[in-house]
Amino acid sequence: MLPLGGSDCSRQGVGRVGSAGPAGQLRETPGIRRSLRCVLGTERRGTIQPLGGARREVRHVDGSGCPHRRPKGERMPQPPRQLEPGRSNRDWFGAELRHWRRQRGLTQDQLGALVHVSGDLIAKIEKAVRACTPGLAEALDAVLETGGVLGRALVRVLAEADNRMADVDSTADTGRNGGPPLPDEAMLGPADGDEVRVPCRTAEGRIIIVTMPRRALLRGGAAGAALLAMGAASGHTRTLHSTAFAPEVHPVRHLRQLRRTLVDCDNLLGPSRAIETVRDHIRLIKQLRRNADGADHRALLQVQAEYAEFCGWLYQDAGDHDAARYWTDRALDWAHADGRREPVAYVMIRKAQLAAERRDPVETADLSLAAQHLAPPRSRFAAMSTLSSAHGHALGGDKAACHRAYDTVFGLMDHLTGDTPHRRGTWMDTPHVQAQRAHCLSLLGEHEAAAEGFTRAISALPPTYRRDRGFVLSQAAIAHAHADEPEQAALKGIQAIPIATETGSARIFDGLSLLDADLRRLRTSATEVIQFREALDSVVLHQA
Repeated sequence: MLPLGGSDCSRQGVGRVGSAGPAGQLRETPGIRRSLRCVLGTERRGTIQPLGGARREVRHVDGSGCPHRRPKGERMPQPPRQLEPGRSNRDWFGAELRHWRRQRGLTQDQLGALVHVSGDLIAKIEKAVRACTPGLAEALDAVLETGGVLGRALVRVLAEADNRMADVDSTADTGRNGGPPLPDEAMLGPADGDEVRVPCRTAEGRIIIVTMPRRALLRGGAAGAALLAMGAASGHTRTLHSTAFAPEVHPVRHLRQLRRTLVDCDNLLGPSRAIETVRDHIRLIKQLRRNADGADHRALLQVQAEYAEFCGWLYQDAGDHDAARYWTDRALDWAHADGRREPVAYVMIRKAQLAAERRDPVETADLSLAAQHLAPPRSRFAAMSTLSSAHGHALGGDKAACHRAYDTVFGLMDHLTGDTPHRRGTWMDTPHVQAQRAHCLSLLGEHEAAAEGFTRAISALPPTYRRDRGFVLSQAAIAHAHADEPEQAALKGIQAIPIATETGSARIFDGLSLLDADLRRLRTSATEVIQFREALDSVVLHQA
């Protein structure tokens, strides 16, 4: 069968070419095959008369060669769909995007290339099939020179989505039906009832997170059983189905107490145990907002932004950076809607941290500066934003600016005026600052000083900060390896391995993967290094 479409030829109203078969289907005939041949450099029209059917027109258009050989990656030309901007805010956004794209004389593929997405995604956003993210809207505004029209329009789209459970977040539950491929499919722990996400060593030696069937893990021996147990313990446990609260406790106060409990759980057990519960709470808050007004409605919006920011952090630690950026962007939208400066500053700090993890010095510095302008003087938020700016200076190789920023941070930590609202950012303490400073020293090439700083931070971490301890251990191990101290590096790596396995933290596994590569480059056969490799290989799968 030769389909009229795909990479072979263009079509107008025909699915298959040939004579009519059972149930109105068309069968290919030799004569039809001959009629589809074309001459290089020509354009021709032909007609096909299926048995018992109407005449159908087939048009062959040749570009640089035979129309049957469409260049790889080129999409089928389709008539533009008639948009209905009055149907919803998302449809209106799509119509605006198409208007500005045509004003600039760009095709969907050309615009997609300019903002680093596919032309197909641009088409789906214009047709309101897919939602636009805040980051993409910002890029589109810049490329199309709209003056911020699309960014402002997206606020209306997101507000509409908050009031309609069938919008972005509900489709994200499964990652299907054309919704954004976000939350559950990318998290550590079970991907669905028959799958689990686990660390795996590739043929090149890197460690990545993969989705595996449970049965395959059960056949994988001791390592598979251990990883399956890690995933099973973090299953999709929807513990929150009711909107009922204790009558003597206000819902917002209750939700904040629950969030603090989830934060503690995350540090002990890792992100996959908490992700689904946090997203359940966000759904619940949306339901509560529908029936609230005045101060209650605003307070629920505040706590919804807090949960969204926490959800972004969980996905960051789980290694899904797209989902992390998505939820952090939602947190920023809701914080802006709340209208207070401090929550916006906090989310901007988190966005700066995400940019630093991507090793983007310019974005890190710009977001940190924006947060500094919003943060109250001599506050914990001011110290956080200055800390993020120090990281940006280190990424950019500006050693003097980095050290000046840390001097400012330590000065602020000694004279903080009160705590942050609702105890946000309690992780910003002396051990955290010491660990971050050590990381910056490592980026600047001062590996011995970095290893000493990491060691001090580890000794000062509270026992309940188990996942943080594992991450700092992995970073300390890398610093020791770069300082040509393979035995010390391997010992700290060995300590981090069980924490990585228990918590499922992709950030720790990423550090262990880098450490493994560094130790291989050192070409040492020290006993500690061999033990580290054996221990790491025992908890990760191996690509066949």
